[in-house]
Amino acid sequence: MLQALEAAAFSAWPSQHSIDVHGWLLRLDRGYTKRANSANATAHSSELTPNDVEAIEARFRESGLVPTFRLTSFAPTQDSDRLLDLRGYRSCDASLVMTRSLADVADAAETAFAPDAAAWLEAFGEASSKRGADQVVHLEILRRIAAPCAWAVHSEVAPSLTCGLGVHVDDKLGLFDIATRQDNQRRGLARRLCEGLLAWGARRGAQTAFLQVVASNAPAIRLYEQLGFETAYRYWYRVPNA
Repeated sequence: MLQALEAAAFSAWPSQHSIDVHGWLLRLDRGYTKRANSANATAHSSELTPNDVEAIEARFRESGLVPTFRLTSFAPTQDSDRLLDLRGYRSCDASLVMTRSLADVADAAETAFAPDAAAWLEAFGEASSKRGADQVVHLEILRRIAAPCAWAVHSEVAPSLTCGLGVHVDDKLGLFDIATRQDNQRRGLARRLCEGLLAWGARRGAQTAFLQVVASNAPAIRLYEQLGFETAYRYWYRVPNA
């Protein structure tokens, strides 16, 4: 079940290259997010040896990337986590994967959708204040998504106030990049947008919704809990000490 959620998340946020190394899934792209640029522990991962770490580090550096490892609370890789710590990798960006059933999703107010990834990314830039060169890579990732997408936006008046992405993979709905412009937060806009995305996924036949949220983001976690999400598992990254 948990590995199936991981697989759905990988499909919903595709990287340019994926390589299996002893059960570790190396996802290599052009930067922007660790999700698409990390060596991911899976339920089938072998414990890393120093030689394995060096080989993976070489793969990342050949691609012009900082070696990054992503470990999960359910993968049998405690020794690998300790080895990375001993080799000078610090732990960062602890996050939760949260899920909820879509069996009892209520009808929601009609959600507006941008026509394509480029238009949605423009709204995301306005809502999140994230702009610049990284968004070129962000757009490449969005255009690479093969599964059906809901490019949700909410704008009472221009410019966009809230946006989020829904991706329907098999029987699962992934929610990504939920963002609300800072001067319009705490008005219930993100909640209404998420409710619209959940309803969209349920209409398409998705049975489970999932999302990823930084463990320190208490307001977001509180919102998702109010929407019926519960923590399924945790993950964190290991990156070289500066």
